[in-house]
Amino acid sequence: DTVMFKSPTCTPRDIRTAERMARIADVSLDELGHEIFSAAVENKSVEEVFFTDYKEFHIAGHDLGIGQITCLDAEKVLGRLPELLPAMQKMKDAHHYDMQLLMLTDVLREGTELIFLGDEDVVRMAFSARDIKDHHVFLPKVVSRKKQIVPALALLWG
Repeated sequence: DTVMFKSPTCTPRDIRTAERMARIADVSLDELGHEIFSAAVENKSVEEVFFTDYKEFHIAGHDLGIGQITCLDAEKVLGRLPELLPAMQKMKDAHHYDMQLLMLTDVLREGTELIFLGDEDVVRMAFSARDIKDHHVFLPKVVSRKKQIVPALALLWG
């Protein structure tokens, strides 16, 4: 996400340095960023997409798995929902998880499309989510599993 200058840790110096290096290499940072993020999901199996960045958590007696993909077009990945949900359900059942989550962190929209299996009320309460549809909801400004998703669930579950 730094190449697209959307990371919260990106500094003006990072931008100047990247722009200078892009001029030297004669590349477009915008095209490079799109290429990098498109490669994250295109031509990959559901399992490859789901396990790209996957971690297991145990929070106050609740077990869950959370995968995260950084992309430029979460809507395109949501088009694979009919493939993703059964794979997520298989993982949830195999590990007896209370919840199974997949974060589609959209760099351009600066938020995460959260795909979930488990108690919808947990998602609604933990993230003040209102517009839940078909096992997913967009969470504006949510980009970190470690700093935003897990703490919100820990606060809810105590």
